[in-house]
Amino acid sequence: MAEAQKRQKKGATRAQDAITTSAKSAMMDKTSAGQGLHIVVNANAKRGGRRVAAQIARALPAAHVKLTRSIDEVEGWLRTRVLPSAPRAVLSAGGDGSAISLLNALDRTVPKDCPFPVVGALPLGTGNAWAHALGARKLDTCIRALQRASGVPPTKRYGLLTCDGVLTFFAGSGWDAQVLDDYRLQLEASPSNRVAKSVWGYLSAMLLRTAPKALVYGRPHVLVENLGEDVFTMSADHTLVRLAGVGRGAVLYDGLASVTGAATCPEFGYGFRAHPHAERLLGFMSVRVYDQSTHRAILDIPKLWKGQHPLRGMTDWFATEVRMTFSRAIPLQIGGEAVGSRRTVEYKTADRVVDALDWRMLT
Repeated sequence: MAEAQKRQKKGATRAQDAITTSAKSAMMDKTSAGQGLHIVVNANAKRGGRRVAAQIARALPAAHVKLTRSIDEVEGWLRTRVLPSAPRAVLSAGGDGSAISLLNALDRTVPKDCPFPVVGALPLGTGNAWAHALGARKLDTCIRALQRASGVPPTKRYGLLTCDGVLTFFAGSGWDAQVLDDYRLQLEASPSNRVAKSVWGYLSAMLLRTAPKALVYGRPHVLVENLGEDVFTMSADHTLVRLAGVGRGAVLYDGLASVTGAATCPEFGYGFRAHPHAERLLGFMSVRVYDQSTHRAILDIPKLWKGQHPLRGMTDWFATEVRMTFSRAIPLQIGGEAVGSRRTVEYKTADRVVDALDWRMLT
């Protein structure tokens, strides 16, 4: 009987030791969550940058979380804290503008012959086009995935383009840029209106502000010239076709246009797949011209949103460099930010490519 009690006591002790070891391991895992991650949070994010920075820091105690208000702060943080530490990943928490600011800050701080560290985006903005293209969904879901992750993060190779001297993943002229400007004005007029900040606010800006302007001013004429080498297009069955005899200096398009642009990212935010095949050919950008009357374009909105192809009035190419010259100055947006009007816009695939955190593989 005494021997049985000794064995029982010894077994209980081993079980308690196992529980204690497990608890210590869980505590260590919790305190090491986010090890090697550097996360820059936009203090001006619409969803509360300061609050989210604190939330991320609590959830990922081993991560370095930086709240910034300007591109200069981001560059200083990269030079002094991030790049010397060989980070596992550098993430931006904000919208597409925040992601683009991070990419451009990296471009100025990382030598041209060196690759970027792994980059990524946490969705904290309005449209979150790039974050969604990389598979990110809700912010909390992404943070929980980072808590569980360790080692080398899964990545997706992503191309970029330059427009007006800015490294980006999409840009465009025409309706899309005008809508963004009208959407901003609408938000400023109703800052506390939650509907105005949603996709419905975007649509109402399009229908009530942008469409009437298009009716009054009409569609501009645009000349699209190829400044690169090979150009591809896409057939109705989604097959890539190289255009024979189309080289540097060739005119790709000469006519009216409602929307023009280039992208390496398939959407513009809110699930609007403006360039649905942009990821199809690494090293090339998707170049698109859409030309329809205002009435026809409004009717096409559901098809445009879903990225339907082919679509009447739509012409697509995959190119490395193009120049668009318009008959009058028209609005330009870069990465979802309205930057004024231009008569000439050039798009070029960037020498930089990035290994971006693939949320689909992480979650």
